Amino acid sequence: MADFDAIVIGGGPAGLTAARRIAEAGRSVLALEKEAFGGQLMNLEWAEDYPGPGARIAGPALGSQLADQAEAAGARLEIGTVDEIESYSAAKAVSLADGAAYTAGVVIVAAGLIPKPLGVAAEACLEGKGVIHCAVCDAGLYRDKEVAVCGGGDAGIIEALYLAKFAAKVFVIEAAAQLSARQELQERADGNEILDIRLGRRAIDIVGDDGVTGVTIEDAASGARQTLDAHGVLVHVGFAPATDCLDALLSLDDHGYASVDIHFESEVPGIILAGDIRRDAARSAAAAAEDGAKAAATALRRLGPK
Repeated sequence: MADFDAIVIGGGPAGLTAARRIAEAGRSVLALEKEAFGGQLMNLEWAEDYPGPGARIAGPALGSQLADQAEAAGARLEIGTVDEIESYSAAKAVSLADGAAYTAGVVIVAAGLIPKPLGVAAEACLEGKGVIHCAVCDAGLYRDKEVAVCGGGDAGIIEALYLAKFAAKVFVIEAAAQLSARQELQERADGNEILDIRLGRRAIDIVGDDGVTGVTIEDAASGARQTLDAHGVLVHVGFAPATDCLDALLSLDDHGYASVDIHFESEVPGIILAGDIRRDAARSAAAAAEDGAKAAATALRRLGPK
């Protein structure tokens, strides 16, 4: 007999909504999250696209609310890193990095996206020593200091604008000739005196020994190089799906995505994908929550009558 009716991997809006819906149906469900329940919401100042009464809600507050709702419905929430998922005729098996293992009738993978690295030599050794990925988490460390943001998309500009509330200067480094963020964010960035936007430049090195002291940029046209003084470098150069645990189970494309049917079920019956981990997912908290509800419905159909 399986340990749970369902296991949900990922503690963001998709995973928590799926876990809550399954628990509300009277089924046993384990939700696994490797860092903090709430997912990327915990890194957002505001969850501006999430529907609800009253004023907008802070990202961490919404993340905590979704986790509380899932737990109140009867879902079991546990912190753990999933190493592997295996599928057998009787059940699915989920193995964790700490050696724990669980079985379930169905597995919903809603592990979301992970940031792509900048890909420069010093990045890994300076991780947590000035190389950061979350402005809401770390902005206070850079009060009245210079900091750089690599990436001019929506996420990069949102992070840069938040850092500008604390830092003396925020360099925005974008390899393209123009920002790719939506127009409203570009206008806010252009009107912010703290932001120093460097277009047509790419970061080629992060400088520092025990901590970040600067970032070296290269002009895409001329090749000219310059080192900017910065106490921190926030990297937002894109995301990849968190599908490492599916490598041995599903056929993934060159970008790490797996194919699903209209019910979000993969090529392996009982393995269901939801949220940003799907190639065609809309990148918003509201859309992820809707994905989670649909994935839960598929899981309940797969489980059959109680």
